[in-house]
Formats: sequence, C-alpha cells, structure tokens
Amino acid sequence: MQGMLKAVAGAALVVALGACSTEVELNAPHDRTPVVFGLLDAAQDTQWVRINHTWLGDGNQYDAALVADSSEYAPEDVVAYVEQWSGGQVAQTFSLQDTTLQNKEPGIFFAPEHQAWYFPTPSGLDLNATYRLVLELADGDEAEAETDMIAAIAGNITQPPPGVSNFKYSFANIGPSFTNYPILTFKWSSAPGARRYDASMRVHVVERMWEDLAHTVLAEERERVIEWYIGSVTTDDIEGGESMQLELEAEQFYRLMAAQLEEDPYMTRVLGTWDEVDQIARAFDFVLTIANDELATYLDITAPVTGIIQERPSYTNVVGGLGLFASRGQQGVFGIGYTTDSVEELINGELTSALNFCSANPFSDYYCD
Repeated sequence: MQGMLKAVAGAALVVALGACSTEVELNAPHDRTPVVFGLLDAAQDTQWVRINHTWLGDGNQYDAALVADSSEYAPEDVVAYVEQWSGGQVAQTFSLQDTTLQNKEPGIFFAPEHQAWYFPTPSGLDLNATYRLVLELADGDEAEAETDMIAAIAGNITQPPPGVSNFKYSFANIGPSFTNYPILTFKWSSAPGARRYDASMRVHVVERMWEDLAHTVLAEERERVIEWYIGSVTTDDIEGGESMQLELEAEQFYRLMAAQLEEDPYMTRVLGTWDEVDQIARAFDFVLTIANDELATYLDITAPVTGIIQERPSYTNVVGGLGLFASRGQQGVFGIGYTTDSVEELINGELTSALNFCSANPFSDYYCD
C-alpha cells in the first residue's frame, strides 16, 4: 500500500441574508488519524509496517500529498511495538525501528523515498501466537491492532507433487493433425488460520540480446520472471484441512507469452535453466500466497467494483486508527520442468513462433545452440 489519503479541501460557506454574512471554517487544525498497514509473515526474518497519518489542510491536496511531512510522523513522535501473546500473556515484545526506503512507486504521493518501520525476527514468528501492534504518539493518540498467524503446513500441496525432482508440466500434446491443450489441475489442502489462497505460476526465461540478426555476437543476457495469475479460492472456515482445487486451460500459457513478451528479431529466449544434477530443464514455480481472515476480508472489500453500485464499504481492524494489520504466508513447488511437446509448441506455434524461444535442455532437438 502506498499510503492512505484523507484530505478535505478548505472551503468557506457564505450565507447571505440581507446585509448579514457568516463564514464557517470547515478545517479543524492539526486533525490527523494514524494509518497502519502491516502484513506479518512467519517465515521472514524481518517484518515491515507502514505507519502514516491523515491530514486536513487548505489549498491543493495533491500538492500536499507530495510533501512527506503531510503523512509521515517524525520518528521521535512515535513509540511502536508488537507484543507476542501466548497462553494469555505477553511472551515477547518487539520494538519497531524506523528507516528510509527508496522503492516507492511514483504516484500522487511523494516517491521514491519513504519512511518504513520494521522489527527483526531472525527465528521467524510463532504460528500459535497472536501478535498485537501498539502505537503511542506524541500528540496523545494511541492505536492498536492484532492478528493471528497462518500455519504453513509442509506437504499440503499435492498437485503439482512436491519433492518429485523430475516432474514436468505438459502444456501441449502435438498430434499428426492437431495439437491438444490439456487441463492443468492444482490441488492442496487448507492450513489453520488461512482464509484465502491466491495461486500463480512463475515462468523463468533467459533473454539473450544479440548485436546481429544471425545471433552470433551476444550483447546482453538477462533473467526474467513472468508472473501468471491463476485464480483465488476462499475457504469455508479457518480450521484447516479443507480440499482446495483450481483448473487451468494449458493454452493460456501460450497466450500469456504472446501478450507479455515483445517480438524482437535481435532477441532469443531460453525457457528455464538446465539442472545438471537431475538432468532436467526447470522453468516453472507453482506458488500459493495465503491470507488470514483479516487480509482476506480486506482484499474482498477493496476488489475492483464491477456492479452498478459503485460505493464500497471501508474496512479497518485498527482500533484508534485506520488500516490493516494481518498475516500472510507463501508456499510453493519450485523448479518444475516441461515436456518436449510444450517447448515445440512454444517455438513453432502460431501464437509464439516470433518470440524466438529454445530449450535449456542440451539433449533436446530444440536446444539453444
């Protein structure tokens, strides 16, 4: 989240009754509300929280948004900490530290520099604990929020099969008269604390830029990861153990490549990288991004509006402020291979033939010489 804006432009209401007029100033001086956004991840060694505030001001609010002080607290004005609650008592307290990052996307707010708060968790977080964020501000305001965690269960993904080093996706089956595109099925069971799963594929490509059309003088080589969103599934409860499934038409892979990659006669592309140990070209990761109940509710409410009614309800789980304090997790099966027919269709198929693909497999007829 880049930040949350609450700004009311200054105005004067003039009521004329005969010779009398009354002006009412709508802006309350120094009126601001804490705005928090934090997603805890038990597997990470550092947890990040955004702490900002709303503002009221006169003049053009877009100009104000470009000034960091409009929405950022001075570090000395904030005492922030996270309590780990286990067995009805505080087991550990983490103090948040402020820092400055340079990775904010340009937009209506100041960028790329921005303030962020963090606390180290070198051993991760306790999946069975509840975490409570507390803010104590110099102006006397206080805010708090709490979240449970998601239990990432090893092995709850069953398709694609984890731990099978030579597993390959088949995106196309090429026959003598036509090509068949199978239906890919993804299966897993829900974990305790999880409410929503967003499934995606990562496609690993090595792009080679050549100085000549004959592709004899290499100018540059770079790795590229293409994100392929598959879909989302919401669980019936957060107890865990529920069977989840998504299906995907394999032809979408070729449509994705055609849409995401530009045609360039000076460029060739290698699908994946060669694993010398297991003798397989690895190009795909299947990834599940998992949201707990609070985050799933936020994602549902803030989803794009497609109906006639354009108003959307607001959602916050921050007491004394606005925003979201929740948890997420991630699981996946990484380094999946592909069949010969899959790369042949990528090289010769109508949708992708101009993208100049080849295989990372040195024993393949489609190897990148």
